[in-house]
Amino acid sequence: MGEDDPEVKRLAELKTYLERRLAELDREAEHVKGMLELVDKALTDKSFRKPQLPEQPMRRIRGRTGTLLATMTVEPHQARIVFNPEIRVTQDMRPFSSFLLRKVLDSMKESDRQKIEEGKMEPGSGLDYEVIYDGETAREVIVKNYRDDNRLREIVNSVKWTLDTIAAESRSVSYTHLRA
Repeated sequence: MGEDDPEVKRLAELKTYLERRLAELDREAEHVKGMLELVDKALTDKSFRKPQLPEQPMRRIRGRTGTLLATMTVEPHQARIVFNPEIRVTQDMRPFSSFLLRKVLDSMKESDRQKIEEGKMEPGSGLDYEVIYDGETAREVIVKNYRDDNRLREIVNSVKWTLDTIAAESRSVSYTHLRA
């Protein structure tokens, strides 16, 4: 077997081809590694940013005289209504406890509870609410699962009427004390 042997010649050509191919694959691997580094860097930049929460639009709720009664932020399943601190709302005030809480919110809550029992609504999807107090003073109401815009509008109108009534009574009491 010598250099003239066709098998040796073929093996030498195969070796040259494999060396060339290996060099090409090494270059390609370097390019792929470079692209992978770029992707890793982009992922790191995007993954470790502080999440940008969408800003909740704040709505002002005003009374008949234009007085600011409350502010409200609305999320898909929750509305947060914060009362104007100048309007003192306590649990024992009739428009607040008997109208807003019992007649409006408790009625909606009970209606949803019945629908859940009848299988017309999913468990856990019924209206619920929480009143946040600072001592005896109610500061805000958080309404969960209000479900739709019509219902939210009814809640807002009820809050508006309640706070407007309390503010008007408060003004008339203050005015009476000033005249006495």
